[in-house]
Amino acid sequence: MSFAKDVKKEIANLKVDDECLKAELYGFLKLKRELVIRKNQFVCELKTNSLSIVRRLTSSIKKLYKVNVDVLEKNRVNLDYKNVYVISFSDHTKEILQDLTIIDEDYNYIEEINSSYDPESVIRGMFLAKGSVNDPKCSRYHLEIACNTFTEAAYIVKQLNEYGIIAKIIKRKDYQVVYVKKSEQIGDVLKVIGSSSLMFEFENERIKRDLNNVVNRIINCDIANSEKTQKSAMRQLEQIEYIEKTVGFESMPIRLMEVSTLRIKNPDASLQELSDVSLETIGRYISKSGLTHCFKDLDIFYQSIKLKETSK
Repeated sequence: MSFAKDVKKEIANLKVDDECLKAELYGFLKLKRELVIRKNQFVCELKTNSLSIVRRLTSSIKKLYKVNVDVLEKNRVNLDYKNVYVISFSDHTKEILQDLTIIDEDYNYIEEINSSYDPESVIRGMFLAKGSVNDPKCSRYHLEIACNTFTEAAYIVKQLNEYGIIAKIIKRKDYQVVYVKKSEQIGDVLKVIGSSSLMFEFENERIKRDLNNVVNRIINCDIANSEKTQKSAMRQLEQIEYIEKTVGFESMPIRLMEVSTLRIKNPDASLQELSDVSLETIGRYISKSGLTHCFKDLDIFYQSIKLKETSK
């Protein structure tokens, strides 16, 4: 089972009062419903491939409106092979949809969002209808809800913003898709819709992944620093060898002779490591910054010798 399905299963089993249950049903119907005339009856159909959502919707409709609800399982022939469950009710359909403020008395769809409903429950219903969230183990973080209208999408963005969650809207085909990409804010959305245990699972995976990224960056930085140290040491040894062959080791100032000796005896050491062994190697302590200055002067001395040699 995917992480998104786990989230939907958890929130579909969330215990809430009738007021929140009605708001949740409203949210689902706003995004996912089909109104059809069948055998001279006005029928409302809701489709899902989740048994948990089937149980949630059927129990909600029966509890709130005391009507019969039919469930039909349809086999899918496309590549995902997932069966679709069609939930339908035809008793008092108009009255139910009017009570929920989905349609008006003339059967017209009401585009505005009913602000009297509990927003957390509405968004939970919307997520059950057309929401998805990537597994935190995946390469990128992403949570989205595909809305039919900009009004619906703007409502979600506004409500999430009340919790400090920054959501954005993008048009994708015929949908206005609300999405959140920041990992810590996806966890906040899961908390808002009532998926507490999956929120903790998401956070644990996010922290582990972020920690691994930090460790990898440190390792990569260490490797880069090691390579830089090796290149610097190689260059310094080549300069010392050139000076020794051309003008002699003793031609250098004493402090350059000392750092040259230090480098020759510790060819792979970093500046800090050279500083640590300087006292026992050359009889006096030289700090890391002092070594930096000395090696810069060594480079200048080398360049001057090379210039003289090439100009002969």
